[in-house]
This record gives sequence, structure tokens and C-alpha cells, in this order.
Amino acid sequence: MPVPATTLSIELPADFTAMTTGAIATKYGRGGQRPTTVYSTPGPNYSVNIAFRLAEQAVTPQQLPELKSALEKAVQATPGFRWVSRGFTKVAGREWIVLRFWVDGLDAPIYNDMRVTSESGKMLLVTANSSTSAYSKYSAKLTAALLSLK
Repeated sequence: MPVPATTLSIELPADFTAMTTGAIATKYGRGGQRPTTVYSTPGPNYSVNIAFRLAEQAVTPQQLPELKSALEKAVQATPGFRWVSRGFTKVAGREWIVLRFWVDGLDAPIYNDMRVTSESGKMLLVTANSSTSAYSKYSAKLTAALLSLK
């Protein structure tokens, strides 16, 4: 499936659907920059998501190591933060920053698998997240989807 506003495509888990603009505004309304496209398990809770945001910030592939350090510092300030892993991966010839971590959600911890790369000279953020209750069912599916980005 093509990812809107990018040159990428992704193979989504079978039960994922595009989240409406209204649902995105509600789910991601707590501050910061909202994603522009989100694929999710069906509502009303949307407990597992893959979100995309092409930021206006200019980023080249050479700047990814510096950006990784800045993102690590930023995410560590989130309440309940704890690392799972962090590093880089190459998928379909493209270098990605990979930050995996848990944070406190409104009512339970949330798993996040953040991938960041340079897309047309801008910063592309892709975040897969899951509620604790859905994590065991979806963690492998989220990883497979992120590894299908090309």
C-alpha cells in the first residue's frame, strides 16, 4: 500500500484500516505534531497504530546519526520511559533510525517502535505503537510491517 505524501509503500497487517482525520485529531490531540496518516486496528479504541508524519525539518541521510542523538534525548523525557533498543537498520537500501521504548499511556504502558529517515530531503517519522493488552498479538506484525517499508 502506498504511504501518502511519500515515495514509500508498506505491507500492513490484514486487519488495519486508515484512521479518519477526526480520529487522528482525537487520538493524537495531546500536543506535539500530529501524524498525517495513521493505519490502525479498528476503532473505537485504535489500540495498535502505525503513524506517519513527514516533517518540514530538512534532514539528509548524513545527518541521521546526529538526529538519532537528539531524538533519544527527546523521547527519554516522556513519563514512564524505558528503552527496549536503539540503533540503525537498513531496509530496501534506505537507512533508518530505530528507537524502541515503552512510555506511560493514559491508563497503561504503550510500546513504541519509532523509525526515522530522510524522505525527499525532509524528516519522515514512522511510529508503530501498541497498548500493553495488544502487544503480544501485534508486536511481530508491527515489526514485519516496518521492515516492509520500501
